Amino acid sequence: MTVPHLEPAAEGSPLAETETPRLTKSKKKSPSSTGGAPQPGAKSKKLAQDDQVMATNNSSIVSKRSVEKFYYPNETHYFRFFVKKLQRRAPLINRGYHLRLHVIDVLVRDFLRGSGSKTDKKKKKVVVNLGCGSDVLPWQCLHRYPEHCQADLVKFVDVDFPDLIQRKKQTVLSTPELLGAFTGVQSNMPSTSPVVFESDQYAQIGCDLRELDKLQTALTATVGDVSECEFIFVAEVSITYMETVGADNVIKWASTLGNSEFVLLEQILPDGPEHPFAATMLSHFNKLNTQLKSVHTYPTVEDQRKRFSSRGWNTVDIWTLWQTWADERFLSDSDRRRLESVEAFDEWEEFALFASHYCVVHARASTSADAVVPAETKILKDVKASLETKEIAFRFDECSGLRGQRRFGAAMQMSPPKSDNDERQAHDAPVLVNVMGLGTKSRLQSCDVFTRQKGEGSDHDSSWFSLNEGGPTTRMCHSLTELDGKQGKYLLSGGRDSPVKAYKDCWIVDKAASTWKRTHDLPTPLYRHSVTALGGEKSGQALLIGGKGPEGVFGGCLVYQPENGWVSCEVIGEHQLKPVYGAMICCFSPGPESSKAGVFTGLYAGGLLDEGIIADQILGWELNISNAEKPTIKFTPLQVSAGSPNEESLLRRVLARFGASCFAYGNRKDFIVLGGVVAEHLLDHTDEALLCALDGKNVQITHRLVVKDTTAEGSVPRPLLTGHSAVLTPESRIVIVGGGATCFSMGTFWNKGVYTLGLPSDGSNSETSQTLPSWVHEKTVDIIPGQPRPPRALAASEADDGKRAGKSDIKSIPRVKLESKEDFSRILREGKPVVFEGLDLGSCTRNWTPPYLVEKVGADRKVVIHESTSQAMDFNAKNFRYVTTEFADFGRRVEKGDRLYLRALSNDSPTEKPAMLSEDFPALAPDFVLPPELSLVDENLFSSVLRVSGPVNMWLHYDVMANVYCQIGGSKRLVLFPPSDVEHLGFAPGASSSSIDVFTLLNSPKDSDRLSQTHPHEATLSPGDVLFLPPLWLHTATPTSDSGSIAVNVFFRDLDTGAYASGRDVYGNRDLAAYEKGRQDVARIANSFNNKKIPDEVRQFYLLRLADELRRKALGYS
Repeated sequence: MTVPHLEPAAEGSPLAETETPRLTKSKKKSPSSTGGAPQPGAKSKKLAQDDQVMATNNSSIVSKRSVEKFYYPNETHYFRFFVKKLQRRAPLINRGYHLRLHVIDVLVRDFLRGSGSKTDKKKKKVVVNLGCGSDVLPWQCLHRYPEHCQADLVKFVDVDFPDLIQRKKQTVLSTPELLGAFTGVQSNMPSTSPVVFESDQYAQIGCDLRELDKLQTALTATVGDVSECEFIFVAEVSITYMETVGADNVIKWASTLGNSEFVLLEQILPDGPEHPFAATMLSHFNKLNTQLKSVHTYPTVEDQRKRFSSRGWNTVDIWTLWQTWADERFLSDSDRRRLESVEAFDEWEEFALFASHYCVVHARASTSADAVVPAETKILKDVKASLETKEIAFRFDECSGLRGQRRFGAAMQMSPPKSDNDERQAHDAPVLVNVMGLGTKSRLQSCDVFTRQKGEGSDHDSSWFSLNEGGPTTRMCHSLTELDGKQGKYLLSGGRDSPVKAYKDCWIVDKAASTWKRTHDLPTPLYRHSVTALGGEKSGQALLIGGKGPEGVFGGCLVYQPENGWVSCEVIGEHQLKPVYGAMICCFSPGPESSKAGVFTGLYAGGLLDEGIIADQILGWELNISNAEKPTIKFTPLQVSAGSPNEESLLRRVLARFGASCFAYGNRKDFIVLGGVVAEHLLDHTDEALLCALDGKNVQITHRLVVKDTTAEGSVPRPLLTGHSAVLTPESRIVIVGGGATCFSMGTFWNKGVYTLGLPSDGSNSETSQTLPSWVHEKTVDIIPGQPRPPRALAASEADDGKRAGKSDIKSIPRVKLESKEDFSRILREGKPVVFEGLDLGSCTRNWTPPYLVEKVGADRKVVIHESTSQAMDFNAKNFRYVTTEFADFGRRVEKGDRLYLRALSNDSPTEKPAMLSEDFPALAPDFVLPPELSLVDENLFSSVLRVSGPVNMWLHYDVMANVYCQIGGSKRLVLFPPSDVEHLGFAPGASSSSIDVFTLLNSPKDSDRLSQTHPHEATLSPGDVLFLPPLWLHTATPTSDSGSIAVNVFFRDLDTGAYASGRDVYGNRDLAAYEKGRQDVARIANSFNNKKIPDEVRQFYLLRLADELRRKALGYS
C-alpha cells in the first residue's frame, strides 16, 4: 500500500492543524532521568524540540474556540482568553471537536454527580487533566454544574509541561474572568515545587508524566490524603505521544489510587495502518515529528480494553467516537437535530471516518467487592468469519498529476455512436465520464473522460465524445441514471451547491446530439437522493426515493416519466418508509416468472435519518406503474440471514450503509454493495464489496468480494470508497473513478486512478484470472452552464455567402501579394485574415531542416515540449504533459512521428518574459527576417516564437494580440473562425481555449452540423507563406506534411497600449483590461441576486434580462 500524499484543502475542507501532543518533551531522556549533565548542544536541541511539541497546542485550542463560539452561544466563553483571534473552522472540524469535547464533558459530569461510583460521596472528587494544554475544563464544569462543584468536595488539577503550565498560569492571573472563578488563590509557589498555582477549586502542576513519583507528591500536596479522594483522570489525545511503556505506566499508576476513573481519548487503527484515512493520519503526525506511539500497540478497541483490564481497572467501557455519536448516553435525537441548526453539515463520510479512528475508554478501579469486569460479547469480526469469501480480479490504472481527482460526482459509461466510417469506428472507444463534483479546490464545472484501452499499442481515443454549450451548473451529490443505454440517454437530477442550496433542475444527456437537454424539474430541490432506472435500459423511466432538501429529509417516492415528469407515488401496505437520504437503491431485472406488466421490484437500504444516524432499514420495494398517473409503491422489511438475533444485528450493520453504491447483478435478485460508511464502526476492507441475494423476505450476504491484483507492476494502492463514482459495465465489471475524503485535520486523500473489479458471471470463480482492460484519463471537458443557445438569425450577407442549414461551408482565406507597408496597414484596419505570398523571410526557408536546427540550437539545449496522448491536443483537458528534453532528442522524435509540439518560451525568464527569437535562439535569428512590407509588425513587436510540431493539432483558441504566422518548413492547415462565432464554439467564461475538436467535426458528415452556426475559414501554408491573424480570431492548426512543421509566430500590438491589461502576459493572449474588469462586474451583479429572499426563478429572470441587454449592446442596438 502506498501512503498517499497530502493535498491542498478542498472546498469545505479544514484548515491545516494538528492534535495536541503535550506531555513528553522529546524522545531523549531529561538530564535528571539519566543522572548526568547533557552533552554540549543537547540542551538547546531538546528545548527546541519541546517548543515544537508545545506549539501544537495552539491549533487545537483554535478549533475548540471555534466550537465554543458557534456551538455554545449562550454559555460563558473561556477559550477566548487563550486564543487571540477567532477563526471559524470548517464544519467537519467543528463537528469533530464538538463531539470530542462533549463526550469528555458527559463522562466528567457523571463523575461529578456521583453516578459512576458507589463509594462514600463525602470523599473529595478530583478531576486531573493529563496534558491539559490550554483546555478550560475546570471553568466549564464550574459554570455548567455549580451544584456539583463545591470547593470542599471537588478540585480540578491541570498537568502539563512546566513551560506551558507557566504560560497558562500567567493567563489565568491576568484575566479576571478566569481568576474570579477561584477562592483562596496562591500563586507565589516555591520555585522547586511542581505545583505552580493553587486555590480551593483548582491547581496547576508542571510535571513530566514519566516522573510519576514527582507527580504523586505534587498531587498529594494539592489534594491532601489521596485515600480520601476519588479521582477521574482525563487524557484527551495526550499520552499517546509518550513512549508506550511510559503511557502504560501512567494508566497502571492511576489505578492504584483507590477509587479512580480514567477517560482516555486517542487514535486507533481499526482496519490497520494501510487504511487510507489511517495512512494519511500517521503520515501527518510523522511529518510533524509527533508520532503516535501507542496506536500500533493498541490499534483496536479490544486491544484498548485489554490494555486497561490488565493494569488494574475493574470495569472498562469503550466506544469509538462514531459509536458515541449514536449513543443516547451522550447525545439524544434532539441533541443531534439541534446541531443541524448550528451550521449546515454534509461531511458525513469524513465525519464517520474520523470518528471511527478515535476511541473513548472509560475505566473504573474500585475497592468495592461488587466491581466486576463485564463479559465480552461476540463482536462483528467473529460473526464475519463465517461469511464466505470470493476472490475477484482487480486492476488499478493510475492517472498522472491531479487528473481524475473529484469527489461526489456521478459517472456514466457511453459507447460511441455508430459510424459509416469503419476505420474510424474501429478507433472510437467507449468512454467513462465522471460528471461534476468536488475537486481539489472547489466544485467542478466539468467532467473527466476516461477511455478504455483494449491492449498494448492500441490507439483508441475519445474525440467522438463532446458536449455542446448549455447544461447544468456546477454541483455535487447529484444522481446520474441510465435511462436508455442503447440510445445513450442519461438523466441527471438534483444535487447541491452548499448543504443549504439544493437544486431541482434535471437534464438529459443525449449522446447522439452531444447535448444536455433540460427536462422536467423535481417538485422540490434534492441532493443525496436515491435513483434507479426501471425495467432495464429501454424503459426510459426511473424511481426516486428520499433525499435531502430545504425542508429537511424528503419522505416521498417519485417516478420519472419522459412525458409527464416526476409523478408522486402512493405508499401502500402496512410498512411506512423512514425518510432517509444517502441510501442505496437498485431495481431487479424482471425474471421469466414475472407476469405483471408495469410492476418492478428492488432493494432500498441504509441512509441517514434526520437525527443524523444511519438507519437500520433494509427494505424490498414493489412499484406498480400500470396506472401512469397514480403509481403505487409497497415496502417490505427484510431480514438478514444469520445464526442468531445478535449475529443478524451485526450483519445488518454491515449492509445498511450511507453513501454506498448498489448494483442489481445477474438475472436473479442478486445485488452488489460497494463502499460507503456504516453505523458505529469503520467498514472493514473485507466488507467493502459484498455480493448478496434476495430470497423472499430474506437477504443473504453470499460472499465477501476480495481482490486479486492483476496489475503487472506491484500491488494496487488501496482505494477509499467514499465520494466515489462507480458503474457496472455490460461485461460484468465495476469501474470506480474519483473518490477520497478530507481526513479531518490531517490532509485530503484522493484516489489517484481508475479501479476495475472483474465480477464472476455465473457465480463461479472463472473470471478471477482474467486480464482486465486498462482505462486512461483522456481529457477533461468543460460543461458550459445554461440552456443551449437557439440558432442565431443569419445576416443577409451571410445568407448571400451560401450559408445553408445543417452545415458550414468553409471559406478559403484569400492569398495576396503584399506590395508595401501601406498595403499591410490597410489589411490590418480591415481586420480579416489574409495569406501573403512571395515575401522574403531570409535563408530560414532554405536552411531550416531538423539537422540544421539541432546544429545551430545545440544538441544538448534543454527545451520544454508538449507530449500528447492523442493527435488532438486539448488545453482544458490537459491530454498532454510538459516534458523537458534535449533539443536533439526532440528533433529525432519529431522525425520519427511522435506526437510532440514545441512552443518556445523565453530562455532566461520563461514565466516572466515573452519569447523572443533573437534572444532565445541567437544562432537561428539571423536566418529569419521580417520583410520591409511588415515593418509595422517590427515597430510594435511583442514576441517572436519558434514553433516546431509533430503530428498533433493545436487546440482551438484565440489570441488577443494580432500576429503573423510565418511558415518555414513543412506545411500546415489552419482553420479560423471570426470573433462573433465565439458563442458557438464552447469557450467557457474567461477561457481563451476550447475543447472542441474542429478537424474531427469537419471530417465527420454526421457531426459537421455541430458547426452549422459558425463561419470557418481555412488556409494551407507552405514554406514562405505568411498568415495574418487578426486579434480574437479563433483558430486551430494541424500539420499536413509527414516531416511536421516549423514556423515563427510574431505577435505585435495593434491597439493603444492602455487597452491591454497591465501586468504579466507571456503568451500575448491575456484579455483586455476592460474585459477583465467586466467579468468582475458580472460577478458582482450576479452576487447581488444571491439573496435567500429572492426565488431562483426571479433571479434567473432578471439575470437573463441583463444578459439580453448586454447582447443588444454587443450587436450595436441602442
